[in-house]
Amino acid sequence: MSRLAACLSLMAHGDVDVLFLGREANARTVSDAGRLWLAGTRAFSPGCVVVRHPAAVHVLSNTDAVLPHGFPVEHLYGVTWNPERLVNALAAIEGVSEAHRVGVDGMSPMASALVARVAPSAEIIDAGPMFAELWGIPDREKVAGVERASVVARDGLDAMVGALRPGVRPRDLRGVCAAQFAFLGATTPAFDAVAAPFGDSSSTWLPPERELVADEQVVLRAGVLREGWEASLARTYVVGSPSVAQPPPAGWDDLVADCTPGATAGALRARGAVVHGAGRGVEPWPDDLELVADLMLALELRDATSLRQDILRITNGPAQVVTT
Repeated sequence: MSRLAACLSLMAHGDVDVLFLGREANARTVSDAGRLWLAGTRAFSPGCVVVRHPAAVHVLSNTDAVLPHGFPVEHLYGVTWNPERLVNALAAIEGVSEAHRVGVDGMSPMASALVARVAPSAEIIDAGPMFAELWGIPDREKVAGVERASVVARDGLDAMVGALRPGVRPRDLRGVCAAQFAFLGATTPAFDAVAAPFGDSSSTWLPPERELVADEQVVLRAGVLREGWEASLARTYVVGSPSVAQPPPAGWDDLVADCTPGATAGALRARGAVVHGAGRGVEPWPDDLELVADLMLALELRDATSLRQDILRITNGPAQVVTT
């Protein structure tokens, strides 16, 4: 079953007529787009519309270049910052105005008023649980795509490590990573490569022009989008000549070993891990989601000395770390 077919099935089960989607990961999942809304400012809402009857996906885009071959151009509606134009474009989509139940994956007060105008009789519900269920469906195409992306993400981080010396600037590391991605044919990072101080603020980027100093402990994080699939990883190093990789956080090997079918996302989180699905971006998982073979898992752990993040493939045996 395709991802769109699975989404339509979940809509039918929940008696949802229309989905208004603003999260890029959700929009790319149902449309199979390579990347949406990358250049310039992003749309405020919604960037993708799924209609159950007649079954169709409509995407906010001025071009079909990022969409699968054969995607109907009449199902594109143009990027605009004029709310009236957006309302008119959405109202023109067949099946929207008469919808009685609409799912959204987040909205602002302005977007709420917009939906009320477009589908005046609709009850608005949270589409998050529906997509959480969708994220939990094994997908062999995702497995292969994330594994290919992981090769590029790995090499990008390796290039950053090779350039990590006293005096280097975070912007230089970012450039080295981007250049390696491009050399491998992937020109779209999932995010700007990160060099962050290790400590309480380890998620904070260092100023791009600040030179790193010897014995400084930093977290390097790299992520790439390749053929519409995303992979990322993170490691901790002490800056030097050469820089020294820190051991994985305490308990990392045991945590990876426990990523087996039947384990739940909540049980892993209870051990201090950051856990979510991987593939289209950050794919949120509820605590009660049970791991099954062929799910792709982003796993992150930190202790007092290091932080590590990897992408794992769940198998019927030990989990396979694809970003080693």
